[in-house]
Amino acid sequence: MSTSNRSQSKKAICFDVNQTLIHQGLHFEQAFRSVWDDYYARSIRDTFPQSEELWSKYQLHWQQHKKNKTVRMQLDDLQQMCLHDALKELEVPVHQQFTRDFFQLVRKSRLAAKSMAPGVEETLKSLAPRFKLAIISNSPRSEVIHLLHRFGLNDYFPDERIFTAHQASEKKPHIPLFKTAIKTLNVSPRQMVMVGNSWKHDVCGATKAGLDAVWIQSGTAAKKISQQKLGKRNVYCIQHLDQLLELF
Repeated sequence: MSTSNRSQSKKAICFDVNQTLIHQGLHFEQAFRSVWDDYYARSIRDTFPQSEELWSKYQLHWQQHKKNKTVRMQLDDLQQMCLHDALKELEVPVHQQFTRDFFQLVRKSRLAAKSMAPGVEETLKSLAPRFKLAIISNSPRSEVIHLLHRFGLNDYFPDERIFTAHQASEKKPHIPLFKTAIKTLNVSPRQMVMVGNSWKHDVCGATKAGLDAVWIQSGTAAKKISQQKLGKRNVYCIQHLDQLLELF
């Protein structure tokens, strides 16, 4: 399919945020260890476990709870439970709200380390006059809005075009967010395309909802845009966001 045909058939382009428009600067484990190291350094106790030991215990409890398919919990609650269990096993006394405060610091440190992906602003500036641009993200709405304002991208994505989940069952790869976006943007599924880095969440979720998808595979050796089918829908594979300008 030629570039002109792709452009003519599309009216809206939806983007994931993390690892698509915005790059993670700090992995979860790094932030977890850093926050504990800071707490450990300020403690007057010399019996506290170091970050490596606490992380190992946390991971052990995380895997145990994840295997329990009968108990469904929100991510925040599950993280706090696993940390609570790890601290209890290591006999570390903490105040009642410690686990909540701990993960707030982890999120804050990860947010501070984020950076805009190369070519984002130039690409959005070129696409905005010709397409409705929107966000479909599994991240909390407050975080998405914070990041868009922080990196000066909010003008491309009005609030009514930011689609985030209210509950776990709405998150990608489930289709409610895609359906809401289709209805709100007043387009058909074939007139909208999803751009993201996750094959499971962005690509599979989009194609299941009847959309074409663009899969960003950063770090791959290929330089040219490739195309494949997933069911009846097209999936375009790119390495850099600015390659969207070749597609559309």
